[in-house]
Amino acid sequence: MVKSLVLLSLLIVSYTVEIKINGCTCDEVLKQDECDNYHPGELNCDWNEQKNVCEADPKVTCSLIEGQERCRVEPNCGWVQGKCVDFKQCSDYKETVDQKCNNINFKCILVEDDKCGVEKPLECESFPNENCKYTSNSICVLSGDPAKCTTMTTCASGSYNQDQCKKNLKCFWDTDKCRDKKCSDIIGKDSCKFIFSPWSPLATLCHWTAEGKCIDGEDEHYTAETCFSESAYSKVWKDGKCQSCTDSPVDSKALSIIIMILFAIIMV
Repeated sequence: MVKSLVLLSLLIVSYTVEIKINGCTCDEVLKQDECDNYHPGELNCDWNEQKNVCEADPKVTCSLIEGQERCRVEPNCGWVQGKCVDFKQCSDYKETVDQKCNNINFKCILVEDDKCGVEKPLECESFPNENCKYTSNSICVLSGDPAKCTTMTTCASGSYNQDQCKKNLKCFWDTDKCRDKKCSDIIGKDSCKFIFSPWSPLATLCHWTAEGKCIDGEDEHYTAETCFSESAYSKVWKDGKCQSCTDSPVDSKALSIIIMILFAIIMV
């Protein structure tokens, strides 16, 4: 039992935790300069000088917008039956002509004979081998025998070569194989902040030590001045220490591993 607990502790400590980029909400940001320059997702944050708090910009009131063109370009508004109304998703509307779908909201197109929807993102598998690069939300690589264009899911999931591995900024080429990049792989101070990819909402925090090494970033490494910006906007300085925002939890894969290990210990 004791050995099992020791093993559990080692596994938890050695597992690199990922945080959510822009994981803080506007109301969790406590400094004016950080608030005014923060734009999580489609929101803008503004400092309320009267209340001395950070707030999200008020949501656009669709019913007050006049004219189809002004209405349809707002992400949360739609032009329906001659007026601007609150809009959730294109699939709520039925039309038979593509332009009529697009007149409701700029994101909408005709996807079926009588239904509006959004354009599906291109998939790597639809690309010819000579154009196997990227889509708007995926990294594409040639893999298999015979080679085909496929989506790069994880660094070690395929027999990638060095060039393919380097396409993903979260991967590292280690002698003869592709694996997840670690903070210790980074050799320059300026690059030792976080490991991220434009195709992922998650990042691994890193910290440059006085000894000139890049290590995993921990809360105690950050000051009141660096906590927010150097944590990929996932932490704020509160009560004298750097703390995670509510939407920046331990990633689900880590939780799954811990739960499975605990279950195994209980069953022994």
